[in-house]
Amino acid sequence: MSVNKINFNSDLAERDLSFYQSVDLPLISQINSANIGCLYHGGLEEVVQKATQACFHSNVSIGAHISFLDKENFGRTPMEWNEDLIYTLIEEQFRILSKLKDSQIAITHLKPHGALNNMACKDPHLAQVIISYVKQHHPQLIILAPVLSELAKASAAAGMITALEVFADRTYEDDGTLTPRSMEGSLITNPEQARDHVQQMIAEKAIISRTGKKLPTPFHSICLHSDTPNSVEISNQICILLQSMGVQQLTLPELFL
Repeated sequence: MSVNKINFNSDLAERDLSFYQSVDLPLISQINSANIGCLYHGGLEEVVQKATQACFHSNVSIGAHISFLDKENFGRTPMEWNEDLIYTLIEEQFRILSKLKDSQIAITHLKPHGALNNMACKDPHLAQVIISYVKQHHPQLIILAPVLSELAKASAAAGMITALEVFADRTYEDDGTLTPRSMEGSLITNPEQARDHVQQMIAEKAIISRTGKKLPTPFHSICLHSDTPNSVEISNQICILLQSMGVQQLTLPELFL
């Protein structure tokens, strides 16, 4: 895999208006795709509306960032699930985002959030349930899924357009999963360290675990969480890095369609 084109994405519209203005807006000027919170793990209707408008005017493609209904824990606590719950989560949040955005703005991808994403990355059954529903009801969507995950495998097996994602601000375990947030050092908040982390993944065409294990994998997108401390500074460093490496930044539709 020659990395000369890549997507840079971030999770947006998850907090209040002040956070939107100080963090989300600067990120929108640098990213290519945004995973828009659908009010289940955080955010406000006004912020979702503003974020989708700003993304549209900045040529940033938008996706539905689907979460468990758990604002208290920002959607990052594992929860019990069944198929009906998953179907309802997806459809209700897709409906919320569709209602809050303007009609000319397309929803082009879907990405699970937090605990739902982590669980679907490890549980083939949950991954299958999510992908089967999306394929049946929203087959045009690109699935944004972490590299080497059960979610990515299920999406590819179903014939969905699958964008494989690495994280600029998270460390990895030897099995390719993200280091749990409960562990010290799981979150990369130093802008230079995050830049070097991304540079190494691009250069090695692999993710590198905390212990130095190299796990070769193609990837299409780099994610930066907006609520990571110093996220705007990290974003600046990543954009400078990509430009210096001659890597073109594209939206997910531009990358695939």
